[in-house]
Amino acid sequence: MVAWAGRVRFPVGVYAAVFIYALLAMLVARAVLIPEFLSSTDGIIHGDPLYYQSIALAKTAEMKAYGLTRFELRPQGQGPAGVASLLYLLWQSPFVVLLLNAALHAGAACCLLACLRQWFSRRTAVFSILPFVLSPYMIVWFSQLNKDSFATAGVLMFISGFSGMTLAESKGKYAVGHFMLAIGGVLLVWIVRPYLNQVLLPAALISALVFAACRWTRASFQWRAPRLFFPVAVSVLLLAMSALGVGAASDETLTRFSGFSAADYKDVIPAGTAADACIHKLGDAVWLREERLPDYVNEKLKAMMGQRCFVFTILYSDSNPTTLRAIVDADVLPGGTAEAIAYIPRALQLGVFLPSPGEWMTVLSEQRSFFYGVVPAEALLLYAGMCALLIWLWLTGNWLVLIPVFAAVLAMTVYGMSTPFMGALYRYRYPFWMLLVCLGLASICDLSVRACSWRRNRRGR
Repeated sequence: MVAWAGRVRFPVGVYAAVFIYALLAMLVARAVLIPEFLSSTDGIIHGDPLYYQSIALAKTAEMKAYGLTRFELRPQGQGPAGVASLLYLLWQSPFVVLLLNAALHAGAACCLLACLRQWFSRRTAVFSILPFVLSPYMIVWFSQLNKDSFATAGVLMFISGFSGMTLAESKGKYAVGHFMLAIGGVLLVWIVRPYLNQVLLPAALISALVFAACRWTRASFQWRAPRLFFPVAVSVLLLAMSALGVGAASDETLTRFSGFSAADYKDVIPAGTAADACIHKLGDAVWLREERLPDYVNEKLKAMMGQRCFVFTILYSDSNPTTLRAIVDADVLPGGTAEAIAYIPRALQLGVFLPSPGEWMTVLSEQRSFFYGVVPAEALLLYAGMCALLIWLWLTGNWLVLIPVFAAVLAMTVYGMSTPFMGALYRYRYPFWMLLVCLGLASICDLSVRACSWRRNRRGR
């Protein structure tokens, strides 16, 4: 009982500390930073946060008038508004949003900590999650009603749970707790961005198959209950991800390009723009399919390329110079599956490595903003961390750490394919990006400890 209490006390302490920090930081952001530097109303940033807030308030008023039977998880397809409308029944105050988001941020931090603890010491893991916990840019965004708080917590729950399942199976142990954590992550992602479950599903499937092939072909393999649990748990998890891959307004990102016609948008998108040239390549009669590939692959690739077209509408609808500079590859307009596949290396570069070292000075000198000051520093830490992770892998042989790395890289590449807008891309890739940053920092710390130990041993000889 004492040992169990000791194991629980530490994560509870971390959760409480992160929750208090996040709540205080978000209060400062809402009360001071946002009114001073951003277009807002009563501390609510114009755009998506104000939109979600209006939906939530309208749904709360409806439930007060007609009862809880009027509750919708996603009114107008927006999960954050549905959750907030329910909480507003208890206390209709902006502080409710701060409490919710602080709780999600603290939970995400604990999941990230649990993920790092699978390979690193407690001290190293706690230090290495600090870039995520303290992230100044995202704390400002998290002070709003938003999808990213839910998605970040859900993604980190899933990755921590799934990698924990594989690690437990490799030791011949049960992993019920990790399995429940992964299922919880799938459910949380489903509330706001169900399509993310579609993105993570192939990462989980490929990882499980490779792990099983490497693990179960050994001559020493024996059929035991813990190892029977793993394939059953993975199968249930994959079925859940498949079933919970649709349901929100964001589904349109992947479905609206089936039977697409550019003529439907002639009154919306001006002729001669990059967006107009882009959508004219998406029609069923124009898009060059690869008949050797399944229809599913052809349609998903077209959907990702099509999403880029609507991002390009910012080029004529927004006059902010910083926003316009954040649009990339407006002259790259793939017109078929083969061209979309050829764009994958560039998407990998955008999703994982943007901004690249060659862009850092340009970003800092020409695009002066809080966001563009934070991202190059994180990118520098990412590059150094990934080099350290490779060395750490070579020294330790802990190859299971590649499971979260693979999931992160795959998801960020998908976002790089469909989101040629640096600001939105950063928010979408945030949980995956910070996972790599923190894994890299943990590798740097662990290598430093090993180097110090090696030096002490040499002096002692």
